Amino acid sequence: MEEKETFSYDPEVLARISALKLRALNLVEGLLSGNHRSRHKGSSVEFAEYKDYSPGDEIRHIDWKVVGKTDKYHVKQFEQSTNLKCTLLLDCSGSMGYVSPKQSGMIKMDYARTLAASISCLLLKQFDAVGLTLFNDKVMHYIPPRSKTSHLQHILHGLSTIEPQGVTRVDQVIEKLVERLKSRGMLVLISDLFAREDNIQRNLKLLVSRGLEVVLFHVLHPDEVSLPFEGDIIFESLEDDPQIGLDPQDIREEYQKAVQTQIESYRSLCLGLGVDYVFLETTTPLDQALSYYLLKRQSLTKV
Repeated sequence: MEEKETFSYDPEVLARISALKLRALNLVEGLLSGNHRSRHKGSSVEFAEYKDYSPGDEIRHIDWKVVGKTDKYHVKQFEQSTNLKCTLLLDCSGSMGYVSPKQSGMIKMDYARTLAASISCLLLKQFDAVGLTLFNDKVMHYIPPRSKTSHLQHILHGLSTIEPQGVTRVDQVIEKLVERLKSRGMLVLISDLFAREDNIQRNLKLLVSRGLEVVLFHVLHPDEVSLPFEGDIIFESLEDDPQIGLDPQDIREEYQKAVQTQIESYRSLCLGLGVDYVFLETTTPLDQALSYYLLKRQSLTKV
């Protein structure tokens, strides 16, 4: 059953939506300029809604009857027939809320939010359908795929109102979600993959077996890769583990090796399953991640 969208008018939420939209649109407009323009042309299949005319819109889509009645220019927008429905699966567990003591640039959750928002914007600009699932150990919020331009506002609202909390259980979420996912679609999973009990291999096999194209964005903060801290420190879990006190220097080398081993393990696993694996630190420019996604999307539309 599809959930109804309700919108919060909290000033903080509205400000967050505005900032997220601006970041996403700036990234996408830059990426789609020149040779990266959408190749989707041709006739529309179903009228969806009106929007105010702005320079660059197709003049042939102006509704002249409305102009005659209101003296205002409105452009008809349409839902295009599409072979692609994409579901974004965004990890919103506690560990995604990590903020570095020496934070500069976007925090981890905002980086993941912006990635999800930008991919959504790209999809909708190419007349594809996009949906969003926010999860920790369960589905926290589900927005079904739509291809209307106005659907971006629903996605942005969902991304802006959620706060990282709880533990990660990708396995439970995928098992509950998989029946909703249509074959020949795409699933984009964005997560730090901090989950001890998840059988990620079985989950990915399940998705691939249903004919889905799967892209896995593995997002970590540089602190989580290098453990750069000095002195005796008490580390507190953002999920459910107890506190632990130690000097990072004592374990730094072993820790860094363990992280790199995990990254290579995921990369190897995904390669064997035909899943696209993209490792990102939050210092990686987001247009690199979006370029990768766009190339993947274009490969799916080639005849």
